[in-house]
Amino acid sequence: MAEPIVDRLVALIDEHGPIPVSQYLEHALYGPDGFYMAGGRAGRGGDFLTAPEVGPLFGAVVAGAVDTWWRELGSPSEFTVVEGGAGPGTLARAVVAADPEVLSSGALRWFMVERADAQRAAHPTHAQLVSVGPADAPSSVAAGVVFANELLDNLAFDIVERARAGWREVRIGVESGRLVERVGPEVALPEWPEGSPTASATPVGTRLPVQRQARAWVADARARLTRGRVVVFDYGGTTSELVSRDGGWLRTHRSHDGGNGWLAEPGSCDITTDVDVDQLQLDRRADRHDRQSGWLRRHGIEDLVEEGRATWNRSAGIGDLAALRARSRIREADALLDPDGMGGFHVLEWVVDPDHG
Repeated sequence: MAEPIVDRLVALIDEHGPIPVSQYLEHALYGPDGFYMAGGRAGRGGDFLTAPEVGPLFGAVVAGAVDTWWRELGSPSEFTVVEGGAGPGTLARAVVAADPEVLSSGALRWFMVERADAQRAAHPTHAQLVSVGPADAPSSVAAGVVFANELLDNLAFDIVERARAGWREVRIGVESGRLVERVGPEVALPEWPEGSPTASATPVGTRLPVQRQARAWVADARARLTRGRVVVFDYGGTTSELVSRDGGWLRTHRSHDGGNGWLAEPGSCDITTDVDVDQLQLDRRADRHDRQSGWLRRHGIEDLVEEGRATWNRSAGIGDLAALRARSRIREADALLDPDGMGGFHVLEWVVDPDHG
């Protein structure tokens, strides 16, 4: 599986010279036999877990939040959610199971946007759910939400390294038939906030991701909305925090393990970056920035857990399906709220409201 990718990349580099990391990632993740096109996916039987795959609780909280956002816009008769990077549709499936009011009213239309054919094939079928590729996602949304859970870490990024004078781009070259890193030309970085560690005081050798695609995704999502909000969940940190991680922001995933390295077998593993939340806000600061634990609490997870605990206490002796689901809700909450795990993820929201700037 990996050999055709290597062959194509070697031929490309032989012809044009070392390529940007983002170009390598497009081949390794989204090429014809890239990781996601060849079946890489989230889930317990897949390669990594995201919040929806922990269980249905995350989707139930999101369903409540969608109801809140719908009511804030005056309960319009059409309310659109565009979910970027929907994977196999686990989140949409859980939202439907939670039966929010916006769904039962008939107002909700939820677009599951996914690049990989194999993952779209697993999407749930429902009258108010629509499975599409990125090219067919709604170009304009009158009222609704553009939502992404652990998508931005997976969009192709570039890497820069601090040199004695300025920053240089890390590129991918070839040595003895193997893909290797090459430190390439000096590059200009975006204008980070004042006091960021991208200044000359940053130690020589420091590396950072440059997330042009993630930044563009947020800008595009805002542009699609007339009224509503863009909401993104992801692991990450500020630029300063990524500097302190000394390259630990680069991650690989394969069968719930780390894989064999990000250059060793392109197409065999997922390759992601901790999301630089400062870069996401260079064009416009988020209207709200939470950690996942705080966001979930604000949208009612503790009420749902208490409801589950009460059901368990009533039905534990019976041991029926309702009791087991209620007990599972308590365990799911522990994972979703863990400050050293998913609970520490970042949640950024941009509100689009032409009446209020």
